[in-house]
Amino acid sequence: MPRANRIDIANGLHHVTQRGLEQRNIVLNDDDRSHWWRLFTEVALRCRWRIFAVALLDNHYHIYLRTPDPNLSAGLRDLNGGYAAAFNQRHERVGPLYQGRFKSVLVENDSHSWELSRYVHLNPYRAGLTPDPFQYKWSSYHFYLDSRKKPDWLDSRTVLAEFAGSEAAARVAYKRFVEAGMHTPPTNPLLPAEETGILGTPEFISHCQAWLTPLTTTDPTLDDILQTVCTEFATTLPDLTRRGQHNHTARDAAILLAREFLTESLETLATTFGGVSRSSITETAKRARAREQTDPTFRAQLATLRNKHRQP
Repeated sequence: MPRANRIDIANGLHHVTQRGLEQRNIVLNDDDRSHWWRLFTEVALRCRWRIFAVALLDNHYHIYLRTPDPNLSAGLRDLNGGYAAAFNQRHERVGPLYQGRFKSVLVENDSHSWELSRYVHLNPYRAGLTPDPFQYKWSSYHFYLDSRKKPDWLDSRTVLAEFAGSEAAARVAYKRFVEAGMHTPPTNPLLPAEETGILGTPEFISHCQAWLTPLTTTDPTLDDILQTVCTEFATTLPDLTRRGQHNHTARDAAILLAREFLTESLETLATTFGGVSRSSITETAKRARAREQTDPTFRAQLATLRNKHRQP
């Protein structure tokens, strides 16, 4: 079915939500929570995400972040796919864990950061998971007030800097701001973006919508991508997917496009391309992106292939 492309841009500011299928829990115990947190840390550091707030609840999670590189979709595929595969194995289940694709809102600028970070940090409290957000282990809020073990991916300073004065004074002010939201629940700051998926001025929303209009696409399948790559590079499917090949341009292109267009997990792609490791898929896509910047011929071939999957 046709769909609008993700707003996946360099230096994009996003609020992301991913819910469990039919509102079911995506974590059942602290082992699950610890695994999700470790995998989230790996993805955030590898993708160079600047996380302003994150909260893992029982049946969904929230992330408020900036993406220096246009890799929001790719990173969340790794997070969701890797976690779902491990969860299914650990709990001896099959089938999807999440309710479709993640939901994201593109945010115009940092002026919304206090409201949005508070919204994320209050989610466990509103869900009845804790009487005190500071005591909730599976969110970034406690690092705002006690930075001694703050993870490398968390950028709390950018949020706190909106408060004039010292960082210590900003922490106190932010704590009061969050606690005020506990006593008088604020309006959901994302409500204005419910229809458009964009939070900002009318001019910003109009600009983004005009930019996205021609990018309506038909979802390709993995078979579609493999077929178009084989045609473009005059190769065969067995040659394209055979393991143990180096400097194989067509294979690099296929893996890069699969990461860009598809929601398949790293495990699925690793199996498709000859049973390689998940890290091999990630590194191949990274290498192909770097080559695209320096090799005009390869860049033109990728542009042709992308256009074939961006039919109105």
